[in-house]
Amino acid sequence: MQNFIKYLIIIIFINFHVHGNDALYSIQDNQVFLQNDKNILDLREKAKNIAFENAFKILMKKIIDPKDLKSVNQLDNPEIDKLVNDYKISDEQISDISYSANISVNFNQKSVLQFFRINKVRVQTLVSDEYLVFPILDKVNTLYLWEMNNIWYDNLKSDYDSVGLLKLYFPEKNHLNKLKISVRQIIKRDITAIKDFLKFHKKKKGIIIFLKENFDKEASGFKSDLSLTVFSDDNFEEIKIFDKNKFNEIYPTSQIKLISKTVINELQIWWKMKANKLDLNSNMINEIFIEHYYDGLKKSLLIEKTLFNIFNDDEITLYQVQGDSVIYKVMSNFSIDKINLSLSKYGLIIKSGNKNIFSIDEIN
Repeated sequence: MQNFIKYLIIIIFINFHVHGNDALYSIQDNQVFLQNDKNILDLREKAKNIAFENAFKILMKKIIDPKDLKSVNQLDNPEIDKLVNDYKISDEQISDISYSANISVNFNQKSVLQFFRINKVRVQTLVSDEYLVFPILDKVNTLYLWEMNNIWYDNLKSDYDSVGLLKLYFPEKNHLNKLKISVRQIIKRDITAIKDFLKFHKKKKGIIIFLKENFDKEASGFKSDLSLTVFSDDNFEEIKIFDKNKFNEIYPTSQIKLISKTVINELQIWWKMKANKLDLNSNMINEIFIEHYYDGLKKSLLIEKTLFNIFNDDEITLYQVQGDSVIYKVMSNFSIDKINLSLSKYGLIIKSGNKNIFSIDEIN
């Protein structure tokens, strides 16, 4: 009876769960401007269709590999309105000559994923762990990090889209952070100092975004050098920068704003490529069973919520409750490595047991 009550609570929770990725499918602040043709109903319909198109493009950029965008753009008139749950018109302004509105669009996650699956387009919806950003600027031989006048920090933070697959964390620019770690310690790759700083901010991973910009007097222009380095599990990994050579060209004005936009975009691409490498063949479905032994209601609910956030409704089911264990059946093209990458940000891991049965527990 006790086990029944325990898992009755969990089963009720499952039936009311909300996907952790739902925010990805909500596209806010779609500004639409049209010429007023005196027909308000017609204007609203045109504005709605334009907002749907723009929102769908934004969504695709978030979850589809750039190499696959071309194939989606070649589809004949996709019925985007059938992929929309609802929309909201706000800040509507109508004058004698113009019409403008802000239209937020909420897509249906299941319908979107099915649409791409039918059209054989690979989709990546795995949200990353939170990476702490070390935004180092070397401008005219002066180093900036947590200083108030670090414009590199400001531009990166303003260009970052928090509703995306890659999660970034920007520590505050203050004296406490300046005391905790210095630019020199990061440049010298002082593992102990970096780990202590991450621990202070309750993070496990970091990204060092180093920009060097100098003014070349002979060429009368600015020259930049950029490097991206990920720190995780006591290791440093260089991120390949696309079109890096263009940063070495001479420009008449500072390119910090343009480079920050490029960096944020490339980091999102880097994360999608990292996750894509862990996918099985898109046509291959892996059947596994994940077993969890009851160890307190709070922990069990965390595991339930995490699993049902990672997998779609049609990929995971509650398979069996027996004694102090509960087993979930998973049908997905996620590899075991990708599942563990998904679980790692929650401090969880699955380990192989008998055949295709895996146990799930906290990372030691």
